[in-house]
Amino acid sequence: MRQFLMCLVAFACVSCSRAIHEQLPVLPIGADFALTDHNGQRFELSSLRGKAVLIFFGYSSCPDACPTTLSKLSSVYRHLGSEAKRVKTLYISVDPDRDTPEALKADLANFQIDALGLTGAKADIDKVVKEYGASYEIVPLPGSAAKYSVAHSTTLYALDTAGRVRITFPYEATVAQIVSGLQRILDAKSD
Repeated sequence: MRQFLMCLVAFACVSCSRAIHEQLPVLPIGADFALTDHNGQRFELSSLRGKAVLIFFGYSSCPDACPTTLSKLSSVYRHLGSEAKRVKTLYISVDPDRDTPEALKADLANFQIDALGLTGAKADIDKVVKEYGASYEIVPLPGSAAKYSVAHSTTLYALDTAGRVRITFPYEATVAQIVSGLQRILDAKSD
């Protein structure tokens, strides 16, 4: 009877491990890329291997979605506790004409997260946007000092430690949902 119980426990552990892995499919989006970080240095996604990565697209003068996302991510980092050191956030600008490295650095200074603001040539940004299935559109604002705004997708992409997209979170995702997803990524073994 004891051997039977030991086998049952072993089977349950293997099944549980397999279920966690099955819950984290590799999504068919994303790719390595290189842009300029908010310190003016070349940044390559591959440099973050070994860390979970959160990616979202936005711009520093965004009036609502971007500051809300950054604030939410500040809460996510607090909830992760000591595990937060294993997570890096990438804030990729879709407004390279206004979002200089300095502007992105100043924007991120308002939030308590381990993040890099990324910018670059429009063609380079467009390539990354396409790889991740994101979107944006420049919206003219006649008569406004801003001249235009940027309508953009608000998906948050969660990558595993091998740089593969495992989870996408809609803008409406709660802090608890994002923390739970990141824990699943951090607990899973990359294959």
